[in-house]
Amino acid sequence: MSLRTPTLGVVCQTALALAGCFAGVVLADWPSATACFAACAATAVIRARDAERAAAEWQRRSERDPLTGVGNYRKLHERLHTATAVDPQRFALLTLDVDSFKEINDAHGHLEGDRLLQEVGRVLVENVRGTDVVARQGGDEFSVLLPESDGEGAALLAQRIEDALATIAAADAAPVRASIGVAVFPQDGATAGDLLEKADLDLRATKERRRAALAGAPTAAA
Repeated sequence: MSLRTPTLGVVCQTALALAGCFAGVVLADWPSATACFAACAATAVIRARDAERAAAEWQRRSERDPLTGVGNYRKLHERLHTATAVDPQRFALLTLDVDSFKEINDAHGHLEGDRLLQEVGRVLVENVRGTDVVARQGGDEFSVLLPESDGEGAALLAQRIEDALATIAAADAAPVRASIGVAVFPQDGATAGDLLEKADLDLRATKERRRAALAGAPTAAA
């Protein structure tokens, strides 16, 4: 049996307290009463530590995307609001989504789509610093918050991420590509919403440039 079960912990603590009172008041057995009260206090400490661990675990799970294991929308927005509210130090934000993800998902099924998202999450975590925050905003859209970074640093990371993603093979054996947008605080926005909007606009502009380039690419001779 474990004291981590709330009801059991309360019962044990109450029983020890009552036993201590009975031993001291009724039996005048003060050594036994002291032992009971000491055990009661120890039980209270154990329950408090279990409660702290449970709260920490709940907080961790509430900020984690269950599919990829990276941060979720809530974590990203909390960190962004904190970063823009405190001492205004420079930081950058990357936002990316996987090119042709819907087509891959539709053609090969949700299991393949989920596997691909997990691989993207892994690549992001492996290519950022320990202080960076990786989060999945939803669908195939991810973001990376880069403390104390500027546009140049963000561009270098974006290129590193693209190179790493290209090593992942999708179900159709084509290399995975992603469109990436960048926003830098404070010049691109003073609030979390402004920065996310700027990064998203930059991402869409990148995607449009790629589509235009593909549309204008010469067809190989037969």
